[in-house]
Amino acid sequence: MFNIYLGLYIIASIGIIAGGSYKLYDMNNHYGAFIFFAGSLTAFIIYGLRWFAAANALFDQTPGPWPPTINSCPDYLTAYKRKMTDGTTQDVCIDLLGVSKNGALKMFPKSKGDAPNGDEYYFSLASKSTDPAGRNAELCQRTMTFGLSWEGITNGESCILPDGSINTNTSGGGAAACTPTVATPPSTH
Repeated sequence: MFNIYLGLYIIASIGIIAGGSYKLYDMNNHYGAFIFFAGSLTAFIIYGLRWFAAANALFDQTPGPWPPTINSCPDYLTAYKRKMTDGTTQDVCIDLLGVSKNGALKMFPKSKGDAPNGDEYYFSLASKSTDPAGRNAELCQRTMTFGLSWEGITNGESCILPDGSINTNTSGGGAAACTPTVATPPSTH
């Protein structure tokens, strides 16, 4: 439905912008006319959106989960297909930059020869769990063990559940190992 107040606002805006710019231009103040035109147009657009935008159209949207998609590998690692001794391939991630904080995942050699055989060069993406929460908990624990970070899986201190919330389970098990510990602030008395 047409909003009469929006129509009047647009007509008044055009009149003020055109009239003010023309008046300044007529007084041989060309730079002032340009600055007035640009500034008043910006102001009218901003206030028009603020006053007349439909609810939930521009500014009232609720944010979605972050990150919108989760990377296939931990941060700064590269996806790689590892050839196994039985002829199959396994999806893994390799560290080409040396980002492991504790050295548990060794930097993949840059030589053009054969890929190394040791497991210390590969971050396995295989999981024993089939449900998303269990898989996330397993990958979270592995990521933290290797001294890595993974946006959407772990924040470095605790595991992040598939719905985006932080795991607060402290009853034991694989996911609880990622639960943060909070220090009590010192007393002021």
